[in-house]
Amino acid sequence: MTRTVAPTDRDSSNAVDGNKRWFSLGFRNSCTEAKDPIGILTLAIERGLSCLGDSVTQVIFYNLEKRYLLRRKDLAKYPDRFVAALRDIFGSGAETIEKLIVQSIRDVTGLQVDIVSPAALTCCIKEAEKALRNKIEIRDYL
Repeated sequence: MTRTVAPTDRDSSNAVDGNKRWFSLGFRNSCTEAKDPIGILTLAIERGLSCLGDSVTQVIFYNLEKRYLLRRKDLAKYPDRFVAALRDIFGSGAETIEKLIVQSIRDVTGLQVDIVSPAALTCCIKEAEKALRNKIEIRDYL
């Protein structure tokens, strides 16, 4: 028998469940669509990190903001700083997290990227941003 446990506040009337949980944790749900390349990539990064679990993801975002001055919306703007922070926090374990994020970027954007180099996440973010900008420019032109 499987039981679902939802995080709660001290006041049980503020219990969080279902889709509301994504908003309370600061995640976007699948109904939220980003229109700009940075927003789309931020969503993909969030989804990649969410594979680690909600609590772990929140701790990562907290540390990125407090220790490295990288807000969630800045991760795709400064991929070199983001990757350096991940490597500083997780050491060699950052490689696995980078692969999760690259896979999420591939899923969200449709970009075909192979992970072959240590700089794969940085390159992937930059290439995905270029590809998304081109798609948006073409769509706006039509």
